[in-house]
Amino acid sequence: MPVNDLQIMDHPTPKSTVVSLTISEGKNRQVRRMFHALGSGVMKLKRLKIGKELTLDGLEVGEWRILSDGEVRRHLQWE
Repeated sequence: MPVNDLQIMDHPTPKSTVVSLTISEGKNRQVRRMFHALGSGVMKLKRLKIGKELTLDGLEVGEWRILSDGEVRRHLQWE
């Protein structure tokens, strides 16, 4: 899957880089595999949103919730 947007955000240490990236579709461990193919690893990965506008605001790390039918149709465009 191609990357839609990739931005270098910071270089906290000489051996690490913080990046922001956007992919349209991802499979299990997609981002980790992309970086591994470039000869780099992923130390930390944080998902900010799913679909076009469905954010993870209000959820703690490891927490989840079931989406309503309206959220699935509106944000993920699944029918």
